[in-house]
Amino acid sequence: MIILLAAAVLPAVFLLSRVNKMDTIEKEPWSILRKLLIFGALSGIPAALVESLLTGVLLGALTEGTVLYNLVAGFIVAALVEESFKFFFLYKFTFKSPDFNYRFDGVVYAVFASMGFAILENILYVFQGGIGVAVTRALLALPLHAACGVYMGIAYGQQKVQSLYKPATFGSVAAACLPVPILIHGFYDFCAFMQTELFVIIFIVFVIAVFILTLRQLKKASREDRPVNEVTIDAQ
Repeated sequence: MIILLAAAVLPAVFLLSRVNKMDTIEKEPWSILRKLLIFGALSGIPAALVESLLTGVLLGALTEGTVLYNLVAGFIVAALVEESFKFFFLYKFTFKSPDFNYRFDGVVYAVFASMGFAILENILYVFQGGIGVAVTRALLALPLHAACGVYMGIAYGQQKVQSLYKPATFGSVAAACLPVPILIHGFYDFCAFMQTELFVIIFIVFVIAVFILTLRQLKKASREDRPVNEVTIDAQ
């Protein structure tokens, strides 16, 4: 049991430590990061309930295994629901926090919220499927959740800057932060659901491309980090 728990959690801890290390100017309080991890994990509970409901309502009206079924399952039932709940707790605990004073803080916050969700999900899958599942998810699912967090966080930091110039609401910030993570997450799941040779190839190419681009964006965001009150709208 201890080995399985370590296999489920340690890859996520590694990713979290790498992202946190790139926050080079001012580290975030552990109290906030801990809260994001905990509530990111807890967000899996309402997400699972909503996914169950949508599976019965939306997917129940479709033929399982079809392209349309997999599109709805990937983009709406999984991606939209999961990314939305992650974002809810991200926004609730950090957007108005005085500690959110650098653009890269948004990336750190979003990745911690995303990985909280991913850790709980990973524990459930690994305890059910064993070490083989742990290895597969360490290479694919965990980095996918981290990548979604990075893109959500980059947009989140930009929204924090814009909030200094014009009022920001939960809806307006969500509209800016959710589309890219939902598209990435949804297409990932869609390809995985299709289970054909063609989509296996597409899946592999997509995963490699996303991970390379995400790492570049992460390094760029870290390198260009600035206080939110020193960034103008035009500078973004």
